[in-house]
Amino acid sequence: MSVKKFLALAGACVTVVLLPAAAVAAEPEPVLVHASPQNGCKLNIRAGADVGSTLLHTLTCTNYTTCVHTPERDRPCGQLVTGGTYTCVGSGGKQVTDNRWAEVLWRSPEPSFVAAGCAAFRS
Repeated sequence: MSVKKFLALAGACVTVVLLPAAAVAAEPEPVLVHASPQNGCKLNIRAGADVGSTLLHTLTCTNYTTCVHTPERDRPCGQLVTGGTYTCVGSGGKQVTDNRWAEVLWRSPEPSFVAAGCAAFRS
């Protein structure tokens, strides 16, 4: 059989599968959270959304954990939890007082949180 005839037969047996757009859409990459230099490269991971909750670990500027929720427009760690008030130096170098906490995958399936206003995020 000639190559030309083989290719013609092979081409006749090709099946095309079209997937729905939702099946091909890539899931957003999880966002990583770490400490910022403005806060001495220290970011506490806590068992609850409050500064009085058990301290589980302190992240640095070079070690990370993953956000639980998918990023949203203006929230890199997605849906935030309202909890206890904290203060730190924000990304703009100004003092921040906030009560928004980001849930992270530190000791999954049990919840873990970081102070969202003090954190740095990386996609």
